[in-house]
Amino acid sequence: MGNAYAAGGRGWESIDPVRHHDGVYYLPAGLELQPREAHWGHPGERGLRQRVIDDRPQGIRGRKLLCLLCMRINAEAGRAPRPIWMTFVQSPYGPLFRHEGGRAPHAEHEPESDIHKALKERKARTWEAAGATEVSVESWRPRAGRRPDVLAVGRRITVAGEVQHSPASPRAIQSRQKSLVKAGDRVVWTTDRDADSVGFLHLVPHLVVPALGDHRSYLDRDRLELNAGAMAFERQRCGWTDIWNGGSTRCPVTHKAAPCGGWHLYPTLAVRELNRMASAANAMFPCGPRVHLDYLLEGILNEQWLPYRWRNRVTWIPADAHDEVVRERGGAGVERAENPAPRPRDRAAERACEKRLGLDRAFCCGGRTGRPDAPLLTECLMCPKSPTYWRNAAR
Repeated sequence: MGNAYAAGGRGWESIDPVRHHDGVYYLPAGLELQPREAHWGHPGERGLRQRVIDDRPQGIRGRKLLCLLCMRINAEAGRAPRPIWMTFVQSPYGPLFRHEGGRAPHAEHEPESDIHKALKERKARTWEAAGATEVSVESWRPRAGRRPDVLAVGRRITVAGEVQHSPASPRAIQSRQKSLVKAGDRVVWTTDRDADSVGFLHLVPHLVVPALGDHRSYLDRDRLELNAGAMAFERQRCGWTDIWNGGSTRCPVTHKAAPCGGWHLYPTLAVRELNRMASAANAMFPCGPRVHLDYLLEGILNEQWLPYRWRNRVTWIPADAHDEVVRERGGAGVERAENPAPRPRDRAAERACEKRLGLDRAFCCGGRTGRPDAPLLTECLMCPKSPTYWRNAAR
């Protein structure tokens, strides 16, 4: 796409985004700004930030700041070159570069806090020690159109490590998750927020570490014990207390109060089962008395831990127990756990009988007409198998 741009000049036509990184291009100075780096990547340009703040107007009217990331995505998709103008603003969350069209800012254009940088360095350091063949920070993923915080290449899979220190919208998190999964990466999110304030991460594979006062503690501590995000399992006779069902003793398979007499896998907070795993003997970061971040990161890289979606939350569970847990409790496998499900209102409404029979047309299940293949009647609206039954029954 480079030949689609002019060879010279100071206008946006002369900027080839493929030859640049994914920062913000400041046309008056001819500089590419990297908001995540110190001094925006130009330590020799003193007063650069104040110059950008004072250089008004911006956006479409001023035509001074270009989003190279959006232009690069458009170029790689084969679209015609067009400028994507930006404005530098002071938001309640700090300074950021905002798209003129109202689109949410890219994570690559938001300044990183010291805690974000420390957690990112911790993940990169752990994967290097765990035997990853290659570890890179902020490397461009063309298929994803993103730069994950950390990218580790294991023996069989690549793992993208994302750090989320500040709150974000679930839609932004899920969009980034889908993009990285599309590139073939297994994504693991890490946050230091309280376990009861990470709802925006529930639909993606995540790990929660405790919040520490000093960002240097994230690098200095030998173990960062997990508050949430992973669960071990132990085999017990049916009737054991099930912490995933509010302490119920019902059978996890039949859901009946009477025990079935078999053995099942029950979630547990104890780590003795993890220390008995065959991989524990050769682990670079053993589990110890409590599950910690380095142990999980090593296990995820070596495919010893897999994401599992149960109800409306994704949790990391041991790979040895994954298939049996899915078989007993249902839920989603690895592929569905890595891809956030669409919102319920985005799904097409269908009757249970149509879904069971796989019909592409609407037929009665036989409850109202007495014949399963008969066309729908008005009375079918009051059938309990109708997607609008409860709405009609309330009238």
